[in-house]
Amino acid sequence: MDLIIRRAKTEDIPRILEIQKKAFVVQADKYDAYDIPPMIEAADQINLDSSKLVILVAEIDGVVTGSIRIAYGENDAEIKRLSIADEFQKQGIGSRLMKEAETYCDNLSRIWLFTGGQSYENINLYKKLGYRTFKEEHWKDGFTLIYLEKK
Repeated sequence: MDLIIRRAKTEDIPRILEIQKKAFVVQADKYDAYDIPPMIEAADQINLDSSKLVILVAEIDGVVTGSIRIAYGENDAEIKRLSIADEFQKQGIGSRLMKEAETYCDNLSRIWLFTGGQSYENINLYKKLGYRTFKEEHWKDGFTLIYLEKK
């Protein structure tokens, strides 16, 4: 199994969205929130030519198996929508995508992300990669969003 991580191309977008929606339905179910952006995003909303966004994909034998986004701010970047296809979960692809995304942020003061407070596997992955909680925010119906950063 040869894993390649590369920048997304236009032809990858349908597969990115397919994986993303399947991955985030777990979160949507957990939080009863089916209108979250990863669930309703359409292909025409993704601009691969933006200087403020990089999308990376993981590919095995020519098949896109996951993706991650880096959204650039003034001096920081937000890591968004880490998504791995079900059949490729628990193989280290998410960690590899996170580490590669970080290489696109070398000159920034920090990298940050957020996840649901009950998304324990996500939180554990991010902490294992050196991210630390910097904020917790009430979201809805008693749920909390956890914000993590790495400097």
